[in-house]
Amino acid sequence: MKLSWRLTWMVLVFVAMFGVLFTRLWFVQVAAGETYDRQADNQNVSIIRTLAPRGNIIDRDGIPLATSTLEPWIAVDRKQIPLEDEERVIQQLSGLLELAAVEVSAAFEDAGSGARFLLAAVDTKAEFYVLEHQDELPGVGIEEVPVRRYPQSDVMAHVLGHIGRPSPGDLEENPNLDPNSTVGKSGVERYYDESLQGTPGFVANQVNAAGKVLKPLDERATRAGATLQLTTDIDAQRVLEDALQEGVDLANQVKWATGEYTNLAERSAGVVMDVTDGSILAMGSYPDFDPGLFVSGLTQREFDVLLERKVFSNLAIQALYPPASTFKAITYTAAVEKRLFPDGTLSADDLIECSARLNAPFTDASQLVWRNWTWPNDDGYQDLHTAFERSCNIYFWQIALRIWNDFKGTELENVIQDWARAVGMGERTGIDLPYEAQGIVPDRELFAEWGDEQPWRVRPEGWLGGDLMQTAVGQGAVLSTPLQLATAYATLANGGTFWQPRIVQRSFDTDGQLINEYEPVAVRDIGIAPATVQALLGDMRRVVTAGTAASAFSDMGADAYRVGGKTGTAQMGQECEGVGEERVCKDRDNTAWFAGVTPIDNPRYVVVVVVEEGGSGGRVAAPVARHIMQYLLGLEPTAISDPKVEGD
Repeated sequence: MKLSWRLTWMVLVFVAMFGVLFTRLWFVQVAAGETYDRQADNQNVSIIRTLAPRGNIIDRDGIPLATSTLEPWIAVDRKQIPLEDEERVIQQLSGLLELAAVEVSAAFEDAGSGARFLLAAVDTKAEFYVLEHQDELPGVGIEEVPVRRYPQSDVMAHVLGHIGRPSPGDLEENPNLDPNSTVGKSGVERYYDESLQGTPGFVANQVNAAGKVLKPLDERATRAGATLQLTTDIDAQRVLEDALQEGVDLANQVKWATGEYTNLAERSAGVVMDVTDGSILAMGSYPDFDPGLFVSGLTQREFDVLLERKVFSNLAIQALYPPASTFKAITYTAAVEKRLFPDGTLSADDLIECSARLNAPFTDASQLVWRNWTWPNDDGYQDLHTAFERSCNIYFWQIALRIWNDFKGTELENVIQDWARAVGMGERTGIDLPYEAQGIVPDRELFAEWGDEQPWRVRPEGWLGGDLMQTAVGQGAVLSTPLQLATAYATLANGGTFWQPRIVQRSFDTDGQLINEYEPVAVRDIGIAPATVQALLGDMRRVVTAGTAASAFSDMGADAYRVGGKTGTAQMGQECEGVGEERVCKDRDNTAWFAGVTPIDNPRYVVVVVVEEGGSGGRVAAPVARHIMQYLLGLEPTAISDPKVEGD
């Protein structure tokens, strides 16, 4: 009886508890359900990020090179598209944009489930269609997006670079990047990407489950990136780029006329640099491309064509070639400064015979017979000045032999290489552009390193006297970019100050206020004697008035005395691809160089031109450089034509 009473009370308590619980559940789900649903809906927050316009890029006179304009794009928010409607929306967008449905679908999948992304730019007609058919296109809207434009088309393409969507690596490096944004991929666009990016904005709204805006919560306006003003001049740039293309054409005209060639010329590069502060007036690489193609979008086929033409490398800073006889300006300076002239001579004015060939007195594995470029003809008796004017290899080989015989195995064995490095060879110049190549100035230490790590690059005997002879005339293992050669000549011409080359000189905010002034940087002063500088500049003038470039500069008449320079004809090694039995090698034609200074009496600009596999420096590169130097002097540039005279 007692047990039954307790059991009854326990049942009543449980019934009461469950009654209260069910009553509360009914209240929450039924009586107050609508209120709670409304509160839940009201707690949804939508954050729409707005992309910042990239900063503008202008030339030294303020002429726009890269700008950003607001243009309508289709924006898709997959969260607002019912799953059953997504395929229909994709088909509708496919017809509107005249894109294959598979491309639109791929864009949806690449963005990911529930993502908001930009699909494509649209014209006014398509923009109005989207705005007028919102009911049919849930989750699809129009957004004003900053779009990169290049008003000068392909002019200065390699300097400016191009943009693209962030790669996985970019996003990993900077998690704050919007996947819909653009980043610099090359050139100034890449090097100064952080400055150009700007500050993105956002709009935060309270929305319901259907995505309808209930009220605004917060907003931040975008702020455009900094405007960069370059050191380059658009007019000088056009002259340079046109001349580089004509240089390739000239090289091929000469090849067709003589019938002596293995390959046609296809590529060229050039630099115009201020010797007083390192600023770049013009820099070109041919063939080039239109950076705007990467904004409008390239098909895979279009991209493959550009890739096949090798348009993306900035040859001025990335291509490495033997500098050939242009290197003799360095050997010249080292010889005069250290008084290291050929055996049997005591000064730069003493003569030796510039014979057709030199029999080198080596007992090691070095080459024994060395032929001058005039072979089979002798070139008379010459001192240093005439040897530079005539580009006599014999004289400069004799300087190397003197160094080898007197200083082999000591620090002075590297006197030429030390001077080369001091003026900027064999190292990156530090220019504010990405992907700069390093270059090579070889010596005993480097050959030993190669022997250990890359034995295929050197013979088992290592560094020999013949290697030093090759180095003295810019051949063998010596490699340089056009920019490195330009910095070397600038340093020699200005008396020994190595200025770090620079492309950007200042930046401004959106209000036009100065953000940063990129001052010239003097890396080092190697202190060349004024008499040495004047002698070298005088002999550069002799090259264009009476020497290997005289025919190319004859159009200038008396004005040729206002310029100077040095020709170079680089012997190119074989180009090989593959490994083992599949390794295929092919011969390459000589590469044409010219390095010049103007005005020669008061140096202001260095001009360097290279035509890859272009042939003779005096016959091909020199006319190109002359055309550019005429412009720099305020003269009317004459046509780039064949002087019909070979010059080393």
